[in-house]
Amino acid sequence: MEHGAGHVAELVGAIIGLLLIAAVTLAFTKRINLPFTVALVLVGIALSYIAESGPLFLRPIADYHISPEVILYVFLPTLIFESAFNLDARQLRRNLLPILTLAVPGLLLSTAIIGTFVWAATSAILSSPIPLPAALLLGAILSATDPVAVIALFKQLGAPKRLTILVEGESLFNDATSIVMSKILLGVALAGYFTVDTVFEGVIEFFVVFLGGILVGWIAAITVGLVLGRVESDPFIEISLTTILAYFSFLISEEVFHVSGVMATVAAGVTMGVWGRAKISPSIAGYLEHFWEYLAYVCNALIFLMVGLRIELTSLLHSIAPLVIVVIAMLISRAIVVFGLVPITGKLPNSHPINRGYQTVMFWGGLRGAIALAIVLHLPESFAYAETFVALVMGAVLFTLLVQGLSIGKLVHLFGLDQPPLSDRLAKTDGILSAKRRAQQRTLELQAG
Repeated sequence: MEHGAGHVAELVGAIIGLLLIAAVTLAFTKRINLPFTVALVLVGIALSYIAESGPLFLRPIADYHISPEVILYVFLPTLIFESAFNLDARQLRRNLLPILTLAVPGLLLSTAIIGTFVWAATSAILSSPIPLPAALLLGAILSATDPVAVIALFKQLGAPKRLTILVEGESLFNDATSIVMSKILLGVALAGYFTVDTVFEGVIEFFVVFLGGILVGWIAAITVGLVLGRVESDPFIEISLTTILAYFSFLISEEVFHVSGVMATVAAGVTMGVWGRAKISPSIAGYLEHFWEYLAYVCNALIFLMVGLRIELTSLLHSIAPLVIVVIAMLISRAIVVFGLVPITGKLPNSHPINRGYQTVMFWGGLRGAIALAIVLHLPESFAYAETFVALVMGAVLFTLLVQGLSIGKLVHLFGLDQPPLSDRLAKTDGILSAKRRAQQRTLELQAG
């Protein structure tokens, strides 16, 4: 009993320490204009090395590891629901075609490109190549984008809403696609071969799991929305109901119906953000927004600190050759998906073209993060390449955060996407001019008085 109490005390102490470090890091990043998640990863790496020979009180923090189950079942529903709930419904509806194109066919294409490239390159260069089924699984894991750092930077720079919704919307939907594809390809990789039957069954399973998740999430959101409509200005009940919705839709989809929990939470969040928002009492809306923002902050802070703490630079150096291959494969696949599929969607009926500046930022802003890590850490020990994939995914995440995450702001500035449209700038200038003229008139009146 005492041993259990001690373990709980260490756990609570580690979490408190991590949150304190995250708060200090956030304050620091505001002064130097460094993306918060990138800073967290760097701090995590530094902590892991300091704790080895440094103060003893850092040991519990550095030794604490969040299990992949905690990421999937505790953190993921919060992050997904918060993003889906706060999506601009009008912008989402207007850009749904390119978002879904990137999230489903785009991710499948990315999986095929990364898998084939890694398999061919490792077969040609390395003495122990990665077989095609395993390489395709790695492709599915690394095709899920994580826009947390990018979206935070977009908000700081004042990037266009359409660009933000394209990047964030793609990430929300391709997370579900990636998880479903990884489960299917893991079975193929463990078997070690493809057949026509496995491919056909995989396609059917994908659509059932993906669309089934949407249906479960939509029904759950409608049910909670109807209950919310009967509650009058009670913050505890209304906030509790949205929290229940986020987790219940995820759990019942995964554990009861065996469909996509991520897709269910996305559908629940979007439905609640569009239709259910009118059911929430106006006096509670502000509280609700701050509540979900804080939960998302806590989840991101813990996840990215854990990423930094888990990264071992020595193991990455030992895997440098396959890691270079993986990074090149990711960049090639991302370029083909964005520059190949996005222009096609712009030519379809009722679709607005996406210019080359947007496409370039979307290509370079395809960072990897929590989803990829959660999937790779969840691989069974029976899978022969589990440890290798952990090192490769860790390295790929670190590359996208440090290289792409730190340079995306300059790219946004290069294309002038941090500047308001010309019409808005003219309106602002005209408003300032009118205000100054009015101030001059009032000054003369005051002097005369």
